[in-house]
Amino acid sequence: MFKRFHTSWLLRATLKWFLFLSGLFLLAVGSSIMITANLGVSTWDVLHLGLQNKTPLSVGTVILLVGLLLVLVKYLLDRVRPQVGTLVNAIFVGVFMNLVLGSHLLPSFSAVWLNAAWLIFGIFIIGMGAGLYVAVGYGAGPRDGLTLTLADRFGTSIRMMRTIMEITACGLGWLLGGPVFFGTILSIFLIGPFLQFWLVYFRRMIAAIDAGVVRPNEQKIS
Repeated sequence: MFKRFHTSWLLRATLKWFLFLSGLFLLAVGSSIMITANLGVSTWDVLHLGLQNKTPLSVGTVILLVGLLLVLVKYLLDRVRPQVGTLVNAIFVGVFMNLVLGSHLLPSFSAVWLNAAWLIFGIFIIGMGAGLYVAVGYGAGPRDGLTLTLADRFGTSIRMMRTIMEITACGLGWLLGGPVFFGTILSIFLIGPFLQFWLVYFRRMIAAIDAGVVRPNEQKIS
């Protein structure tokens, strides 16, 4: 009985980590698609690309370093150790971005309407990836965790603090030469709905995975 439970738990944990990493990979793919569409990127990627313009670093490496910096700032503010999933998030999105962009497999288009469609597809994939990794529940992303800490520290709503952070990141990125165009505006309005759509779907899937675990006191019905 114990062996059956242990195997089920191991399979569940392995599957959920695979799904968590898959969500981060999709997030990186979606962001890479937005970059190759060349019609503007999400607010934080405006900052990442702006920093890339001023350094010899790749955009994926910039994302990795910014993510770890945000994790560190949060820890210094609340002294709460980050979850493993938060650190994995901070590291692997940047790693995956380097892999995806470095592969040169993503197409580029000359027609504006094709790039616009490609841009929207990228935003859709970002929402899918974010919905998947959030549904698994292995730790908030670096920006999400810092948002909660700052909102608590300054006594503001989470929505207000996130808006301030997004505007600040976008503004700094724009000053550094990051690309702000209509794709940036689209991402602000579309990522949320796409995320919500996929989050509902993936939470049901994760719940089904968790419900399939055999507990030590449960009897398997044949």
